[in-house]
Amino acid sequence: MSTRILAALLFSSLLFSCGDEGTISYKEKMPPTVPGNLEAVAGSQQITLSWDEVSNASNYRIYWNTEEITENLKHITNAEGDPNTSITVQTIKDIVTNSYVHTGLTPGTTYYYRVAAFNKAGSKGLSIEASSSPSL
Repeated sequence: MSTRILAALLFSSLLFSCGDEGTISYKEKMPPTVPGNLEAVAGSQQITLSWDEVSNASNYRIYWNTEEITENLKHITNAEGDPNTSITVQTIKDIVTNSYVHTGLTPGTTYYYRVAAFNKAGSKGLSIEASSSPSL
């Protein structure tokens, strides 16, 4: 077998063995759109959240608080570790479906929510706010 053919076979096998691990698809080069139609439905000590699925999102983050969430995404993500931020929010990360049941809540307390969709390119921002008060 000639050395050219052998070199071509070796190069081809190396190329195919590398696969596509770590690459970013075209859809993931752009941040996903903001999730629409966020709804918060109260139940007994829980609130069920649902929103429109975002096609190129790999996961979602839910931001919640017992006060309205009016800050932009940058301030909210900084709130996890920045004491100079004016609002502290809780974050539920790595949700892979477009719904979530938030349990263990205090009846009669109003909870406010916003959702962001993420992929390898980041996020475009937060959904509109939804709120609800769980029952006993």
